[in-house]
Amino acid sequence: MAAHFQTFQQFNDPGLASAVADKLQAQQIDCVVEKVKPLLEPGFFRNTVEQTIHLKVRADDLEKAHKALEEYYRRRLQDVEPGYYLLSFTDKELLEILSKPDEWGHFDYVLARALLAERGLEIPDETIGQMKQQRLLELAREAGPEEEPDGLVVFGELLDDFFRVVKRQMGKVLKMR
Repeated sequence: MAAHFQTFQQFNDPGLASAVADKLQAQQIDCVVEKVKPLLEPGFFRNTVEQTIHLKVRADDLEKAHKALEEYYRRRLQDVEPGYYLLSFTDKELLEILSKPDEWGHFDYVLARALLAERGLEIPDETIGQMKQQRLLELAREAGPEEEPDGLVVFGELLDDFFRVVKRQMGKVLKMR
């Protein structure tokens, strides 16, 4: 039985898609790079955007692929250039990146988490997991009318966890004085 592949990331740059595929394959994650033809002909409405390239991985390997790229970029945090745009983001903006990792690249996600930790706002893994779960619920809600748990309750729980961490960090800072 052939394994089902799902789109992991989309690119407009074939070189970037191949580079990410190489990183995943180095971690023994099977992947396929596919060019998808645009819905409109290139000359129609002056559509000059290149074909979209889909990087697909086995459905069972989606989480493993995310973790592999996060670990890869975690090892490269010391290479961040001093003018990198995320370095000027506020804590709130960095938290937004953590709450919507699908809208940001893996590198920005890893860097946002590291910057918050440097600023004394280290987010525990269980809270990150809850944030990702909440985001999946939001995306599912946008995709269809299925009944999910109340988002405000889940969001409130995430905020409780976040402020518990902030309180703990502030306690540490105050003890050091």
